[in-house]
Amino acid sequence: MFIVITAEDLIKNEVEILKNMANYPITIHVRKPKWSHEKMKAWLAAFSNIETSKMMLHQHHELSTLFTIKGLHYTEKHKADSNLNTELEQHSKSELTLSASFHDLKEAESQTLFDYNVLSPVFDSISKPNYEGKLFQIQNNLKPIMALGGIKEDNIAITKALGFNGMAVLGSIWKTSNPTRAFMDLFKVYRQHY
Repeated sequence: MFIVITAEDLIKNEVEILKNMANYPITIHVRKPKWSHEKMKAWLAAFSNIETSKMMLHQHHELSTLFTIKGLHYTEKHKADSNLNTELEQHSKSELTLSASFHDLKEAESQTLFDYNVLSPVFDSISKPNYEGKLFQIQNNLKPIMALGGIKEDNIAITKALGFNGMAVLGSIWKTSNPTRAFMDLFKVYRQHY
C-alpha cells in the first residue's frame, strides 16, 4: 500500500495535485488537525466521489457520513479517548477501513482492532526535525503495517526488507518544490519493490 499523507496546512494547488495522485492506486490520508469541521467539509466537496473514496480521515470522522470516504484513521490522541471502543464498534459495522498510528513496534504488531497500522518513525523524519528513526524490524504482525518517517527513493527497498507491507509519505512530497514530480518518482520506486 502506498499512502500519501496531506500536509497539515493548505498547500498551493493541493486539491489539483491530490486529484492527479488519485489516478494512481494509492490511499490518501487527510491530516488537517487545525481545520474546523466546516473548512474540512468545504475542502472535501472539491473532490469527486471516486477521489474521496481513496481518502482516510484523521480528523472530523463524522464527515464520513456525508462523503464517500475510504475510512478513518485513529491517531495516538484518538486511541487515548475513553470512547474509542464504542466508536470502533460502530464503525466496524460499516464498510469503512480503519487504521491507526503507532510508535511502538510490539503494540503495532499485536493489535487487531484496525485493518492496518502506520508505524513511525522508521527513518529520520523529513517533516519533523529531530525526530529520529528507529529502523523497526517487523516480525509477527497480525495486520499489515506501513512504514512512515523519512521515506525517500533510496530507502524504499529497505522498508520492504524490514518487513513492512507498504509505506506512507509526507515530507518527501510536500517539502519539495514540485510535489507531483516527487510523488511520481517515489511511486515508480515503490512499484519496483512492492
